[in-house]
Amino acid sequence: MKTRITAIALLASFAFCGAYAAGKKAAKEQPTQAKQQQTSAYREDQIARKKAILNFKMIFVEGGSFTMGCTSEQEDECFKPEKPAHPVFVRSFAICRFCVSQRQWVEVMGKNPSEVRDDNAPVTNISWDDAQKFISRLNEFMGTSYRLPTEAEWEYAARGGPYPGGSKYSGGSEVRRVAWFKDNAGELRPNGKLKKNELGIFDMSGNVWEWCSDWYGPYPTDTETELINPTGAPEGKERVVRGGYFEGPAIFCRVSCRNKSEPNYASSIIGLRLVTDDTSKAEKPDDPEE
Repeated sequence: MKTRITAIALLASFAFCGAYAAGKKAAKEQPTQAKQQQTSAYREDQIARKKAILNFKMIFVEGGSFTMGCTSEQEDECFKPEKPAHPVFVRSFAICRFCVSQRQWVEVMGKNPSEVRDDNAPVTNISWDDAQKFISRLNEFMGTSYRLPTEAEWEYAARGGPYPGGSKYSGGSEVRRVAWFKDNAGELRPNGKLKKNELGIFDMSGNVWEWCSDWYGPYPTDTETELINPTGAPEGKERVVRGGYFEGPAIFCRVSCRNKSEPNYASSIIGLRLVTDDTSKAEKPDDPEE
């Protein structure tokens, strides 16, 4: 009898120890699980925050035909590389209302290369090569298909797309109303503070030159055959930049003005604007009558 009681006591002791150990293990696991849940929730919040910052406001640009280059409203201010004017057709696409901001660049690349710091101003001091790295990382994170505009797409959008205003600058013929340049700025300015163009796009004239995807090259001499979605020269040493800049003369802010820069060159007067072929989430253009 004594032996049996001893055995029962031992079993009870083992059960108690097992329950105690299990309880102790569960007590240890609970804070770990809670911490993991908190970490997971924090990561989700951070991702949501980043996506909100990188939610670029894209404007739908209906495809169409236009005359690219030195057209009549440019008067006698055209430079030789803007000639001859020639017919071009571009398919529909979406373009960003604003240049990529410094805050958006930092969210993707981790640091701000700009000399003049302002979260809402265009990022500068970026080369064409830098822009490609940014776009690649952005697309990977967001699951998007952003790219740089072709030169033809850029000029078509600057002119108002299917709602051309026939203006010398993007958004009008009064340069001070639509462009930051040497006479009214002299330094980098935030996005979207002046008059928008017919599509609702800001700052395509002035503030910063904008990288395009094309190699820089001469325009075709054939002025009768319409080019379909041209992508520039097949090769070259320099990439196209468009739009003028905050320290430059008004003549650089014209919609037909062309410039160029080596793709590995970063400058405090060059930024970028995004486009995409995916127009499904793009906003409709502003009413040009408003």
